[in-house]
Amino acid sequence: MINNFKGKKVLVMGLGLQGGALSVVKWLLKNKAIITITDIKTRQQLKPTLDKIKKLPGAKNIKYTLNKHDLADFDDQDLVVQNPGVPKESKYLAKARRLGIPIVNEAVMFFGLYKGKIIGVTGTRGKSTTTTLLHKILKTRIKHNQLAGNIAINPMLSALDKLKINSWPVVELSSWHLENLAEYKKSPHIAVITNVMMDHLNRYKDFNEYKQAKIFNIQNQKSSDYAVLNADNKYTKNFAKYTKAQVYYFSLTKKVKGCYLKNNFIYFNNNKILNTDKIKLLGQHNLSNILAAVTVAKIIGVSNTNIAKAINNFKGVDYRLQYIGKYKHAKIYNDSTSTTPDAGKAALLAVSAKTILITGGVDKGLDYSQMAKAIKQKASLVIILSGSVGKKLLPELKKLKYTNIISNINSLSKAWQLAKKNLSDKEKSILFSPAGASFNMFTNEFDRARQFDKLVNGTQKKK
Repeated sequence: MINNFKGKKVLVMGLGLQGGALSVVKWLLKNKAIITITDIKTRQQLKPTLDKIKKLPGAKNIKYTLNKHDLADFDDQDLVVQNPGVPKESKYLAKARRLGIPIVNEAVMFFGLYKGKIIGVTGTRGKSTTTTLLHKILKTRIKHNQLAGNIAINPMLSALDKLKINSWPVVELSSWHLENLAEYKKSPHIAVITNVMMDHLNRYKDFNEYKQAKIFNIQNQKSSDYAVLNADNKYTKNFAKYTKAQVYYFSLTKKVKGCYLKNNFIYFNNNKILNTDKIKLLGQHNLSNILAAVTVAKIIGVSNTNIAKAINNFKGVDYRLQYIGKYKHAKIYNDSTSTTPDAGKAALLAVSAKTILITGGVDKGLDYSQMAKAIKQKASLVIILSGSVGKKLLPELKKLKYTNIISNINSLSKAWQLAKKNLSDKEKSILFSPAGASFNMFTNEFDRARQFDKLVNGTQKKK
């Protein structure tokens, strides 16, 4: 891994519109690297990102290859930065490997450049909530602690310059981050796996390959490291065999070495930490996330008082089952980051019975039967946006003889209008939980969330 980037030739492969690559380019410019950017998207498609790059000092010296990749760009580079969306089987990356050019992502760069101890959190669901809560807990003790990674507010390299050697950064790691980290035999000092569920089967050849990507978070740990695993998840409860680290568990249902729930109290190794009666987060899935965060906090040595204070003040992460106000008597929840049926099911089970559900998006090759059962149990009406999620969900609802459905709605605005129109005295809430990806209709799940917020803010009563 390069430590001094001044004068080094770095090719950034995949610019995209999400902001991760932008932070990499910004950091590389600051550190005087010679940058080439290549992307199969056109200049027009990338305009929002390119406009931001233009404003950066030194940006005029960047070389661009857009609307294609060019093998010649890979001839004489010191480093290739691979960004999300670039397949690992790419012939261009294959050429870099043949030439002996290191291929990294932002996680590999961060782990290579930061010399302190890192907390890495992964999992199918609960990553952002767990990392954000843990950051808030650690901030009660470590003022220069940073939250970073696969979370919109703070890319890893942006956090790098704000860290001290004892900062204990909390990093959210996607399976894509972990794939590259595994190549460099890197794992966090404290590694958390919140759970493993069916997801991303549009990217991985099968579930086992996806599960392996999550195992990478603990696979290269040493005996002085710590692994924190979910004892309630049928996969992660058996992951201890994949690590040399000291293993702690968290559980909602049983006493474990680590953190567990008993009689509405959270315990860590027989020590009572806090009562759950003041916790603001909804749902059992969020209680599990809290247990994961508490486990890490106790490993580090945070006091029970500080832990309880942070948890009781925590209102959750934006767009994850977020209460955003009322329409008439009904509470409105924005759960736009729900991109799987498991997430949609969890949201439904967390809110009051008799809810109007707005759902739908792009399926990722997943099973919607269990979400359909949750709909029958909790939803008085389901409004389904057009897309492949609806095509998979409708047959499952038909099997259950559930008929309160309005389907194939071609805009979020229309879905919101229908929700308001169909709201009766019996419904207690309106829940937006797409249970699928955001492609086509929205830029990403955050764009989707902001659009829903905007629609609601025009009509809601005072929060």
